[in-house]
Amino acid sequence: MKKLLYTTIIALGLILMACPYEAEVEINSYEESVKVDKKLLDIWVSFNEEGGREELSISKLERAVLQVYHKQFGKNNKLESRESYRIYASEVGDYEIFNIETKNGKYLFSKYGWTGKNEIYIQFIDAAYMEANFKEDTVSTKNLRAFITNNVNKEAMFSEKIEFYRKHSPEYEKVRLYMKKSGF
Repeated sequence: MKKLLYTTIIALGLILMACPYEAEVEINSYEESVKVDKKLLDIWVSFNEEGGREELSISKLERAVLQVYHKQFGKNNKLESRESYRIYASEVGDYEIFNIETKNGKYLFSKYGWTGKNEIYIQFIDAAYMEANFKEDTVSTKNLRAFITNNVNKEAMFSEKIEFYRKHSPEYEKVRLYMKKSGF
Protein backbone atom coordinates (compact mmCIF):
# COMPACT_ATOMS: atom_id res chain seq x y z
CA MET A 1 0.00 0.00 0.00
CA LYS A 2 2.84 2.40 0.87
CA LYS A 3 4.52 1.60 -2.44
CA LEU A 4 1.34 2.54 -4.31
CA LEU A 5 1.05 5.77 -2.31
CA TYR A 6 4.66 6.79 -3.07
CA THR A 7 4.24 5.93 -6.76
CA THR A 8 1.09 8.04 -6.89
CA ILE A 9 2.80 10.99 -5.18
CA ILE A 10 5.75 10.82 -7.60
CA ALA A 11 3.41 10.61 -10.61
CA LEU A 12 1.41 13.62 -9.40
CA GLY A 13 4.63 15.56 -8.87
CA LEU A 14 5.72 14.87 -12.44
CA ILE A 15 2.36 15.95 -13.80
CA LEU A 16 2.36 19.16 -11.79
CA MET A 17 5.93 19.96 -12.90
CA ALA A 18 4.84 19.97 -16.55
CA CYS A 19 4.00 23.46 -17.57
CA PRO A 20 2.37 24.81 -20.71
CA TYR A 21 4.37 26.35 -23.52
CA GLU A 22 4.08 30.13 -23.68
CA ALA A 23 4.83 32.12 -26.84
CA GLU A 24 4.93 35.75 -27.92
CA VAL A 25 2.98 34.91 -31.11
CA GLU A 26 -0.29 33.20 -31.96
CA ILE A 27 -0.73 30.45 -34.55
CA ASN A 28 -3.56 32.34 -36.28
CA SER A 29 -5.44 35.63 -35.92
CA TYR A 30 -9.02 36.22 -34.77
CA GLU A 31 -10.07 36.66 -38.39
CA GLU A 32 -8.60 33.29 -39.42
CA SER A 33 -10.21 31.40 -36.53
CA VAL A 34 -12.72 28.61 -36.95
CA LYS A 35 -16.29 29.00 -35.73
CA VAL A 36 -16.91 28.30 -32.04
CA ASP A 37 -18.35 24.94 -30.93
CA LYS A 38 -21.50 26.21 -29.18
CA LYS A 39 -21.63 23.10 -26.96
CA LEU A 40 -18.60 24.50 -25.07
CA LEU A 41 -20.55 27.52 -23.81
CA ASP A 42 -21.24 26.76 -20.16
CA ILE A 43 -19.51 26.28 -16.81
CA TRP A 44 -17.07 23.35 -16.63
CA VAL A 45 -15.52 21.84 -13.50
CA SER A 46 -12.44 19.68 -12.97
CA PHE A 47 -11.81 18.04 -9.60
CA ASN A 48 -8.32 17.30 -8.30
CA GLU A 49 -6.99 14.67 -5.91
CA GLU A 50 -6.26 17.19 -3.15
CA GLY A 51 -9.92 18.11 -2.82
CA GLY A 52 -9.80 21.30 -4.87
CA ARG A 53 -11.33 22.09 -8.21
CA GLU A 54 -11.01 24.32 -11.24
CA GLU A 55 -13.92 26.07 -12.92
CA LEU A 56 -14.06 27.39 -16.46
CA SER A 57 -16.89 29.72 -17.38
CA ILE A 58 -16.97 29.90 -21.19
CA SER A 59 -18.98 32.50 -23.08
CA LYS A 60 -19.00 33.75 -26.65
CA LEU A 61 -17.47 37.13 -27.53
CA GLU A 62 -17.61 36.94 -31.31
CA ARG A 63 -18.29 34.33 -34.00
CA ALA A 64 -14.93 32.67 -33.41
CA VAL A 65 -13.75 34.12 -30.07
CA LEU A 66 -14.55 32.88 -26.58
CA GLN A 67 -14.10 34.52 -23.19
CA VAL A 68 -12.96 32.13 -20.45
CA TYR A 69 -12.99 32.93 -16.75
CA HIS A 70 -10.83 30.45 -14.86
CA LYS A 71 -11.16 30.02 -11.10
CA GLN A 72 -9.02 27.71 -9.04
CA PHE A 73 -10.34 26.54 -5.67
CA GLY A 74 -8.32 24.79 -3.00
CA LYS A 75 -9.47 22.42 -0.34
CA ASN A 76 -12.44 23.70 1.69
CA ASN A 77 -13.73 25.63 -1.34
CA LYS A 78 -11.24 28.52 -0.87
CA LEU A 79 -10.68 30.63 -4.01
CA GLU A 80 -6.93 30.57 -4.75
CA SER A 81 -6.72 32.29 -8.13
CA ARG A 82 -8.83 33.90 -10.81
CA GLU A 83 -7.79 34.57 -14.42
CA SER A 84 -9.50 35.50 -17.64
CA TYR A 85 -8.49 34.56 -21.18
CA ARG A 86 -9.61 35.16 -24.70
CA ILE A 87 -9.42 31.99 -26.80
CA TYR A 88 -9.87 31.22 -30.47
CA ALA A 89 -9.23 28.08 -32.46
CA SER A 90 -7.36 27.03 -35.56
CA GLU A 91 -7.76 23.76 -37.44
CA VAL A 92 -4.48 21.88 -37.26
CA GLY A 93 -4.65 18.37 -38.67
CA ASP A 94 -7.56 16.56 -37.06
CA TYR A 95 -7.67 18.92 -34.08
CA GLU A 96 -8.74 22.39 -33.17
CA ILE A 97 -5.85 24.05 -31.38
CA PHE A 98 -6.78 26.97 -29.16
CA ASN A 99 -4.75 30.16 -28.96
CA ILE A 100 -5.17 31.21 -25.33
CA GLU A 101 -4.42 34.91 -25.03
CA THR A 102 -3.28 35.86 -21.53
CA LYS A 103 -3.50 39.26 -19.84
CA ASN A 104 0.22 39.84 -20.39
CA GLY A 105 -0.17 39.50 -24.17
CA LYS A 106 1.38 36.04 -24.45
CA TYR A 107 -0.18 32.86 -25.78
CA LEU A 108 -0.69 29.34 -24.48
CA PHE A 109 -1.95 26.55 -26.74
CA SER A 110 -4.24 23.61 -26.09
CA LYS A 111 -6.46 21.07 -27.73
CA TYR A 112 -9.70 19.65 -26.43
CA GLY A 113 -11.92 16.70 -27.11
CA TRP A 114 -15.27 15.33 -26.09
CA THR A 115 -15.27 12.21 -23.91
CA GLY A 116 -19.03 12.25 -23.35
CA LYS A 117 -22.09 14.43 -23.73
CA ASN A 118 -21.12 16.50 -20.67
CA GLU A 119 -17.40 15.73 -20.47
CA ILE A 120 -14.40 17.29 -22.20
CA TYR A 121 -10.67 17.04 -21.80
CA ILE A 122 -8.06 19.72 -22.31
CA GLN A 123 -4.37 19.15 -23.05
CA PHE A 124 -1.81 21.95 -23.20
CA ILE A 125 1.23 22.03 -25.45
CA ASP A 126 4.09 21.16 -23.12
CA ALA A 127 6.96 23.63 -22.57
CA ALA A 128 9.60 20.92 -22.07
CA TYR A 129 8.69 19.25 -25.37
CA MET A 130 8.83 22.55 -27.22
CA GLU A 131 12.15 23.49 -25.65
CA ALA A 132 13.67 20.15 -26.62
CA ASN A 133 12.30 19.98 -30.16
CA PHE A 134 11.41 23.46 -31.49
CA LYS A 135 14.79 24.81 -32.56
CA GLU A 136 14.18 28.22 -34.12
CA ASP A 137 16.21 31.37 -33.52
CA THR A 138 13.12 33.54 -33.69
CA VAL A 139 9.58 32.34 -33.15
CA SER A 140 7.08 33.51 -35.75
CA THR A 141 3.47 32.60 -36.41
CA LYS A 142 4.55 30.81 -39.56
CA ASN A 143 7.28 28.58 -38.06
CA LEU A 144 5.34 27.91 -34.83
CA ARG A 145 2.23 26.86 -36.77
CA ALA A 146 4.33 24.66 -39.07
CA PHE A 147 5.97 22.93 -36.08
CA ILE A 148 2.66 22.34 -34.31
CA THR A 149 1.10 21.04 -37.54
CA ASN A 150 3.96 18.55 -38.03
CA ASN A 151 3.77 17.34 -34.42
CA VAL A 152 0.06 17.57 -33.57
CA ASN A 153 -0.37 13.77 -33.62
CA LYS A 154 2.48 13.19 -31.15
CA GLU A 155 1.04 12.75 -27.67
CA ALA A 156 4.42 13.70 -26.17
CA MET A 157 3.84 17.29 -27.31
CA PHE A 158 0.84 17.57 -24.97
CA SER A 159 0.43 17.53 -21.21
CA GLU A 160 -1.74 15.01 -19.39
CA LYS A 161 -5.47 15.29 -20.06
CA ILE A 162 -7.48 17.38 -17.63
CA GLU A 163 -11.09 16.15 -17.45
CA PHE A 164 -13.87 18.72 -17.10
CA TYR A 165 -17.56 18.09 -16.42
CA ARG A 166 -20.46 20.38 -17.32
CA LYS A 167 -21.56 21.88 -14.00
CA HIS A 168 -24.74 20.34 -12.56
CA SER A 169 -24.86 17.61 -15.25
CA PRO A 170 -25.43 13.99 -14.12
CA GLU A 171 -21.73 13.25 -14.77
CA TYR A 172 -20.66 16.23 -12.63
CA GLU A 173 -22.95 15.20 -9.77
CA LYS A 174 -21.64 11.61 -9.93
CA VAL A 175 -17.97 12.70 -9.72
CA ARG A 176 -18.71 15.31 -7.05
CA LEU A 177 -20.49 12.72 -4.91
CA TYR A 178 -17.63 10.24 -5.39
CA MET A 179 -15.05 12.87 -4.35
CA LYS A 180 -17.11 13.78 -1.29
CA LYS A 181 -17.51 10.13 -0.22
CA SER A 182 -13.79 9.53 -0.74
CA GLY A 183 -12.95 12.34 1.66
CA PHE A 184 -11.75 14.90 -0.91
